[in-house]
Amino acid sequence: MQPKTTLSATAISGQTFDFIVCGGGTSGCVIAAELASIPNVSVLLVEAGRDSGLAPDVLVPGKYVKQLQEDKEGLWELETVPQPQLNARKLVFLRGKQLGGSSAVNYMALARGPAADYDEWAKIVGDHGWKWDRILPLMRQLEDFDPKLPAHLQKFAAPQHEDHGISGPLKIGFGDEMVPGIETFVQACLENGISVCPDINSGNPVGVGLAQFNVRNGERCYAANAFLGESTRASLENLIIVTDTECDRVHCKDGVATGVDLYDRQTGARVHVYCREQTVLCAGTFGSPRILMLSGLGPRDDLERLDIPVQVDLPGCGQHMLDHSIITCEYKVNNSIHTHNQLFLDPSLLANAEAQYAKDRTGPLSMFGSSGTLTFPRIQRLFDSEEFSNLSIKQKTFLMEPTRPSAEIWLGSGPSVFQDDRPSESYMTHELLLQNNLSQGTVMIRSKNPRDPLIVNPNFLNHPFDRRIAIETVRMALKIARTKAYQGTIERMVHGPNIDFATADLDTVSDDVMLDFIRKNLDQGYHSVATCRMGKASDPDAVVDWRFRVKGMKNLRVADLSVCPILTCNHTQINAYLIGLRCARELVANHKARNQQAKL
Repeated sequence: MQPKTTLSATAISGQTFDFIVCGGGTSGCVIAAELASIPNVSVLLVEAGRDSGLAPDVLVPGKYVKQLQEDKEGLWELETVPQPQLNARKLVFLRGKQLGGSSAVNYMALARGPAADYDEWAKIVGDHGWKWDRILPLMRQLEDFDPKLPAHLQKFAAPQHEDHGISGPLKIGFGDEMVPGIETFVQACLENGISVCPDINSGNPVGVGLAQFNVRNGERCYAANAFLGESTRASLENLIIVTDTECDRVHCKDGVATGVDLYDRQTGARVHVYCREQTVLCAGTFGSPRILMLSGLGPRDDLERLDIPVQVDLPGCGQHMLDHSIITCEYKVNNSIHTHNQLFLDPSLLANAEAQYAKDRTGPLSMFGSSGTLTFPRIQRLFDSEEFSNLSIKQKTFLMEPTRPSAEIWLGSGPSVFQDDRPSESYMTHELLLQNNLSQGTVMIRSKNPRDPLIVNPNFLNHPFDRRIAIETVRMALKIARTKAYQGTIERMVHGPNIDFATADLDTVSDDVMLDFIRKNLDQGYHSVATCRMGKASDPDAVVDWRFRVKGMKNLRVADLSVCPILTCNHTQINAYLIGLRCARELVANHKARNQQAKL
C-alpha cells in the first residue's frame, strides 16, 4: 500500500487546515497522529525531508553507522563556527531529515535518565505535570516493553513491571541479539567500584546496566512507523503529510498565527496555507528558532539588524543551547572477538549477514554496534575539583543529587575514529557521553533569506567545569579499560591520550595531556536542546510556557527538544516523545473543551 502522503506542496496551496504541524520528526509524528484522531478536524504535517518508508535501510539496526556516514539525503548537516576550545575546529551537527526525524538515524537506545531531572524540569517551568511521578505514566503509555534477555545476561537486569508499559506504540527491549563483550565490560566497571543498575530506566540510572533499545524483531521502531505507519495513515483520512517541504515563516496578524509559508524543495515553489486553530512548530533545536526568527519572533536587536519586522521580542530565542558531547577511547582487542567493523570490510561476511537478515531479521545486522551495555558513573574527582568548588550553590545542589550521573560510558563494537581496513582485525570502543555540560551555545539566522545556512555555535568546553567533566570521564574510561577483566582482551590502545596505556599512573596523568587529546577529538553529543526553552512567565528568556504556547502570540506553539529547560542526563529521544505526547494531549483537550462550550 502506498503511504498516504501528498508529495508536492503545490497540491495544498491556499488550503486551510484546523491544525498545522511543521516538522515531521520525533515530536511532530506523535502530535500529528494524536490530532488526526479527533473526528472532523483537518491536520497538515509538513516535513522538510523524505518519507522514511522509501528508505528501508533505516530499519536495519546494524547499518545505523553506515547510514550516518553515507545517507546524505536523509540528514541535515549543520556546520558550526570554529570552536575556540577545540583548536578552532568546525564540527558538523547531523540530524534526521526525513519523516521520523532523528529517531530514524539515532543509536536506538532509549534511556530515560534520573527522576530528579524531571522534578527539576517541573520546578523550572512551574508545572507539576513534568514531575517524575506524573511523567512515568506517560512513559509507560508510550512503550511496549519486552523484558526478554539471553540467559547469561539475566543476572544484570531486573526491570520492574510498575516501571514499564506493555501496550504502547514504541517497541522497547534489550535486543534480540547483542555483540560480545558485555560481561567483560560489566566486570570491569565492578572492579572500579561501579555497581550493577538493575534497570537504567527506573528513575535511578546510576551504575552499570543493560541498555534498552527501540528495536523489535530485528527492526528499528521509531516515530514514523510507531505513530504513522501505513495502516495508521490509511485510517486517518483527515491527515495530509507533505514531504520535501520546508516551513519558512509563520504568518502573524494582531498577535495571532494565521498560517505558514512553505517551500517545495523539489520544485522551488513557494506556497501559503492557512490555519484555523493551532500551528505547532516541531522543527527541532535548530529549525524551530529559525522559523520563529524569520517570522519576526526573536531577539529584537538581531531581527532589526537583519531588517526583519519584529512581531514579538523574544530575547531567549536561539540562545541557551545545551548539548552533551562525545569522545572515544579505542582499543585493539583479541582477534578471536568478532567486532562490528569486520562486517563492512569483508564482502562475504556482509553478504552472508544480509542474507540472514533478509531471511529472518537475525544475525549481525540485527545487532547494534553500540552493544547492549553502558555505565552511568558518579565520579568523585569531579566533586573534589576546584572547578566544582567555584560553581554556584544551585549548580552544586543540582549536580550532587545522588541519582544524577556524572557521565555515560558505552561499550562499542569496532573502532569509531581509528581506521584499519583489514577485516581480520578486531577493535573495541568506549564511547564517552559527557553530561551535565554547563557551556551554552547559540543558533542564529544569517539573514532573512530562509535558504541561508544557520550560524551554529555550541561553545563546547567554554565553561571550566565542562573541561573537568571531560578530563575525569576520560580518566574513568581508561581505568575501566585497565582492569583485570580486560587482561587478555585488550592488546593496546589505538585512540586516546598520549600516554603509555599499559604503565601510566592514571591518577596523575596531567590535565594538559588529557586536554590535548580532548580538544583534538571531542564532538557533538547529538542531544542539542533549549534554544526555545520553556519557562515561567517571570523568566525573560523563556520562549514558551509549560503549555508550549509562544509568549506574546496566540495559536502558535513549539513542541520539540528546543523547549527543554535543562540538559537531562539521558538520551533525549524520550524527551521528544514526551514533549510530543504532552503537547498533543493539551491540544486535543483544548479542542474538545471549545467544542463542548460551543454546544452550551
